[in-house]
Amino acid sequence: MLRRLICIFLLCGCASSPIARAGDTERLNAEVPEGWEKRIDRTVGALKMAEFYPAGADDQWAQKLSIEALSGEDLPDPILFVEGLAEQQSLVCDEFTHNSVYSGFENGYPTAVHMLQCGKNKRTGRAIITMVKVIKGNTSLYTITRIWRLPAASPPMQEGTLNIDQNEIAGWSQILRQVITCDPALAAHPCPVKGLE
Repeated sequence: MLRRLICIFLLCGCASSPIARAGDTERLNAEVPEGWEKRIDRTVGALKMAEFYPAGADDQWAQKLSIEALSGEDLPDPILFVEGLAEQQSLVCDEFTHNSVYSGFENGYPTAVHMLQCGKNKRTGRAIITMVKVIKGNTSLYTITRIWRLPAASPPMQEGTLNIDQNEIAGWSQILRQVITCDPALAAHPCPVKGLE
């Protein structure tokens, strides 16, 4: 079961009616798995970030959810941003694949969803699957990243795919599909009606 979070400009905290800064009404609606714990919640300059892990996860975690908001002017295009992430990850991975899942507009905002697969990370020796959704809002660039760390692919990735339960991937694809940016002050970017979330 998932709990609903309304993230205003970021960052996520479980609050039924979060408080926005004056004049700042843009929101990110996202879900975090029930029982997951927020371990990181910080702001560094124009970047706000939160990281969530399954309860009891240690430094050798196998799953992570990261939510970030980068504010400012001249925000990058979501597709170019994800391609930059993929290029960075490819430098530290053996057997790397990068697939576009979706690009277009969601709730009036430019959006890109990609899946990155790393057969073996050169630093950790583990395989990594990353599903990332990037939304370019009017005030921030929102990045929602779901990461799985697995034993290194053995045998190596076959047909560009790592061994992970496809139902879990499909479930997270559905969750990412439901993540939207909205602004109750702008008709072009409506927020879900309370009680229907």
